[in-house]
Amino acid sequence: MPIQIQNVCCGMIQENAWIVRLEGREDCAVIDPGDEYPKLKQAIGDRRVAAILLTHGHFDHIMAVGEMAAETGAPVYVGAEDAEMLNAPELNGYVDLMGVSRMPGPAIAALPFGGTLSVAGLDFQVLPTPGHSKGSVCLYLPEEGVLFSGDTLFAGGYGRLDLHGGSPLDMRNSLKALFGLPGEVRVYPGHGGPTTIARERVRYRL
Repeated sequence: MPIQIQNVCCGMIQENAWIVRLEGREDCAVIDPGDEYPKLKQAIGDRRVAAILLTHGHFDHIMAVGEMAAETGAPVYVGAEDAEMLNAPELNGYVDLMGVSRMPGPAIAALPFGGTLSVAGLDFQVLPTPGHSKGSVCLYLPEEGVLFSGDTLFAGGYGRLDLHGGSPLDMRNSLKALFGLPGEVRVYPGHGGPTTIARERVRYRL
């Protein structure tokens, strides 16, 4: 069945939330809910949210998670090393940017990713890609040729390395690993427009 990927650009930092489903199915996976839950809810419509998948724990990617999980009952998954960030504004960047020590909305409870995850008929490979944060992951659908890269890889760049858990060496190694994927893989990042592995690979000497 063809995959359908819907973008919802959220909030002041213009974070990409992705609603992913297979044509003909009434359930979906939601990747990196940003901070505009009403907008996301409208985009999801009457589909059932089967799971909420987080590429990492920074606040701009998680603000709608607590409310969405409470309302839909969907499980939340995150890289194990980023779990500590979800309810800690001093770690997830909320304090630094917003100047507020408490995030709005319900607390977030999350399960750690394994190596694979099957949800809404989709078989994700969970690729650990530390660098932007310790627990950053990319979510790869090899059969569909699709990668959700979070803030690890953008069109023409990569995520900041100066935030909690950031590491230049880890980022270098993570990018090298991603550039080993087939060139035609379509990349859907956490900010900005889509790209491909081939297009990004030629920008770097790693």
